[in-house]
Amino acid sequence: MVYGSGALLLLCLAEGHAFIVEPTWRYVASLVYLATGASVVAFGCYLTLLSRIGAARAAYATVLFPLVALAISTGVEGYRWTVFAVAGAALALLGNVLVLRR
Repeated sequence: MVYGSGALLLLCLAEGHAFIVEPTWRYVASLVYLATGASVVAFGCYLTLLSRIGAARAAYATVLFPLVALAISTGVEGYRWTVFAVAGAALALLGNVLVLRR
């Protein structure tokens, strides 16, 4: 995450984009949530998953995370599925079925 953040910072500076932090409750609360809940807590949950089901099965479970995010986004934000999104979701599910079957 540090490398990605650093690369994005350099890219933004090279393109002349300003780094602006809005001093509003909504913006700061969102930033704190992403830093703690969506990063630290989620990583702790993933480590628990690793210890319970093993690295191989946990790796396959991570393929489903974006599908869950798309489903939540569809219900909450009104995300509109495209042909490519449906095809990608189908391929991700098919890949998991093929790998996890005996």
